[in-house]
Amino acid sequence: MSREVLIRLLAVIGLALGAWWLQANTEWVEEDSPRGAQGEALENPVYAFEHLMQRLGVHAEHHETLDMMPPEHARLVLLSDDWSVIPARAEALHQWVLRGGHLVLLQGMDWDDTPLKKWVPVYAVEVPPEERKAENAATAATAASAAPAKPYDGVDLTSSPPLWGQTEKIKVCWSLRGQERLRTKPGQTADWALTRAAGGAEALRVRVGQGSVTVLNSFPASFHNDPVLRCDNGLMLAAVMQAEPGAKVWVYLHEDREALLPWLWHQGWIAIVAGALAGAALLWRASLRFGPRVAAAPRLRRSIAEQVRGSGAYLWREGREALLLAQQRALEEAAARHLRGYRLLKPLERARAVAAATQLAPEVLALAMQSQTCTRAELPGRLQTLETARRQLEKKPS
Repeated sequence: MSREVLIRLLAVIGLALGAWWLQANTEWVEEDSPRGAQGEALENPVYAFEHLMQRLGVHAEHHETLDMMPPEHARLVLLSDDWSVIPARAEALHQWVLRGGHLVLLQGMDWDDTPLKKWVPVYAVEVPPEERKAENAATAATAASAAPAKPYDGVDLTSSPPLWGQTEKIKVCWSLRGQERLRTKPGQTADWALTRAAGGAEALRVRVGQGSVTVLNSFPASFHNDPVLRCDNGLMLAAVMQAEPGAKVWVYLHEDREALLPWLWHQGWIAIVAGALAGAALLWRASLRFGPRVAAAPRLRRSIAEQVRGSGAYLWREGREALLLAQQRALEEAAARHLRGYRLLKPLERARAVAAATQLAPEVLALAMQSQTCTRAELPGRLQTLETARRQLEKKPS
């Protein structure tokens, strides 16, 4: 036997021994591993319920607003109380039921604190602690006698009248509220009921007008994806919805409305744009400018000869007193523009205020400002004093 053949033979023997060891020391079993929700089931909490209804020939859809009522003879289940933000909706639901609609309410949604309480013929009563203990004991005894026993936290319910196919007994898991039971109001009779073995109704349907109201003693989670697939929960929900081929089911989840600011933009963007333009125009009109509203007229300078001839003509016509009065008036106007409260001062106080602002002698300035006549020799000095004071004031900021 060659060396190559020997190596191959040893390899085959090693593989055979390894296979034997694996077969003798391992066990192959199948184990179910839950897989998380994918696709639409991630966003739609009643995805499984809708598919269950579709399998039964029911057209099911969920809504996030309740602006309009479902078609007549449809089924509407309220899984949220957001509808109560508009009080008129309770009466709209009443009228819809009277015309043939089928309303499904959950006792866990506290609808009995809304206007629905006035006309819904079902109410809830609290179960005394003694009866609750007796019911739990009966349920535990039933589960212990079952073969084989399973760790279900379920409740056996009896349907009256029986469900499809004469199904009378169903088992519901993790769906019902244990502290309350349902009853019909005085004078009302239930067309269908789901009751516990120890007594007490978990679901009641009462006719209202041409329609009906069904109350289920449960929380909204009963319609969610995971609970629908457990025990006989799906059968119970199908009975609650009166599922039959061709029926329509609306599931109201919650009020999903657009935020205020986007809604205002989408509904009235024209008014918003017009208001913004008007506001911008008002701000522009009231804002500060870097220059005057109208361009200043150019300053036209006269020649010295024209100034001398004009002054001479004025003196010849009006006399020395008119020229002195004109110069005093020019100083008064300048002082009124640049000295606060100047016009409220007395004559002597005015002279002191101008002297303080121009650093001129108060006595000389007061004489020039108050004199009405003067000689030809006094006129040049007084005019110079008045003009010097006026120019000093014009240099000061207003």
